Amino acid sequence: MTAEPARPRRLKSVDAIRAHQRAWLAETRERALRGEPFAICNSDECEEILTALDVPMVVINYWSAVIAREGKTRHFADVLRAHGYPAAPSHALGFGTTLDPENAPWGGLPQPAIIVGSTRDEGYLRVAELWARQVGCPVFPLDFNFVGQFSVTLPPDWWTRMRDDWESVVDPHRLALRHEQLKGLVAYLELLLGRPLSLARLREVVEQRNRQMDLWIEARDLIAHARPCPVSLRDQLALYQVTWQRGTETSYRLLHDYYEEVKALLADGAEAAPPERYRILMATTGPDPAFHAYLRERHGAVIVTNNYMAIAELYAGTIHDDDPLRLLAARQLFLFEKEPHWYVMQARQWGVDAVIGLEAPSGYPSEYRQVIEAAGFPYLALPRDADDPEVRAMLDTFVATRLA
Repeated sequence: MTAEPARPRRLKSVDAIRAHQRAWLAETRERALRGEPFAICNSDECEEILTALDVPMVVINYWSAVIAREGKTRHFADVLRAHGYPAAPSHALGFGTTLDPENAPWGGLPQPAIIVGSTRDEGYLRVAELWARQVGCPVFPLDFNFVGQFSVTLPPDWWTRMRDDWESVVDPHRLALRHEQLKGLVAYLELLLGRPLSLARLREVVEQRNRQMDLWIEARDLIAHARPCPVSLRDQLALYQVTWQRGTETSYRLLHDYYEEVKALLADGAEAAPPERYRILMATTGPDPAFHAYLRERHGAVIVTNNYMAIAELYAGTIHDDDPLRLLAARQLFLFEKEPHWYVMQARQWGVDAVIGLEAPSGYPSEYRQVIEAAGFPYLALPRDADDPEVRAMLDTFVATRLA
């Protein structure tokens, strides 16, 4: 039997991040039992505001990831179906834990004071509404428009402008709408909680978030320039957990420990990581794909990163006109916009041999394929990130015909 290829060693700092999240939830549950407020929200909507108000929150996306990691996705999908909800998208799994709290991971969530919903699509807002009705708390809807089309012409290096010149790449009318909606949310939270939001405190949170993102960028760049890649994609993705409580001293400390461990790892030399025959960029914001082990063991191809590692530059931003709310509104309109030149930048940054994306089958070349291949990177469009015979066959053919 052939021995399994070596993998990057697990980082102690990543284990500490995961342990902190579980301990944090237990502490938050105790705070809620003492009568302190707790919130649930969709990602990238109002976390800095809640942090400035000293209201702990769980992000729906993160809670869904915890459910999946605990192996309970199918169980809570069945719970939802048993209650008459035939479709069970991942963002609805958290709602399922309120219908069966005895089986919820980590003891379940405490009673929320509010759920901040979103109109990413009709399903997202409906889940928030049903969830709030089930637990007996208000729901506050927000428009979420970053998945829409741009109404401004993007410069070819738009990502370099997100820190200081973000107004030049964000639609001014959508920004004005989102800004007013955040003002409405703040006013509602102040009434609900019985305390005002300190803009000085919010500025502190935003500035601490920027320092946190800068540290993440430094660690990311160290990993990107190392050969072979010394940190697994799974451990890189664990950093996103501290992003849910961005702008806190604890999140910064956890990231700092990660950065220091990465530096120490690189000081050990290239032998700390397994060899790579091919380096791959996974141009998605999903988890480590199920087929990664097959790709690595069959072809020596390593997925060294995905889009999550490039978003720190999109989170960090400079406050203009002493208005942190307006900066937050701009950031929320722009995260994760699928723009193929951004993928090319990442491919060059990491020195990859190819790019893999997820796209529905089509008889026409997509914009992603055209832009990425024009830049010199072979591109494979997969229909899903599963590890099944069809996906394996597509990977085998791609490696044999485009890489080998």
